[in-house]
Amino acid sequence: MPQILDNRTSLDQTVKIFDSFYSLTLQINGDEYDIVRGYFVSICSTKNIANNFTSVLFRISAETGINALELLDQVKGKKKMEMNQIFAYYMNSFRSKTTLYGIGTVPKPNLPVARNIIQ
Repeated sequence: MPQILDNRTSLDQTVKIFDSFYSLTLQINGDEYDIVRGYFVSICSTKNIANNFTSVLFRISAETGINALELLDQVKGKKKMEMNQIFAYYMNSFRSKTTLYGIGTVPKPNLPVARNIIQ
């Protein structure tokens, strides 16, 4: 679960997100954080869930280089299943291929062919 440190002052408008599970620390714009978290608080049943979605969205933004507000526009108005699919798609792009989200059966490679592929 992410720990959100919101110590904004008049000089420093950044919010820090610490995620001990992923060993991740992000510094993000406070205004963008408020917009993203406000949206997730309005659609999620608890603030804990909203904080998790917020931290995941900012992690996806940091990993892919896509602006967090553009990512938010992609999930706004979607049903919860569609939103989960979008998050799984982006998170699977930077996770280990042995632990994919949203995959019930992991595809097995053709081993004789796979050994000839240089990565």
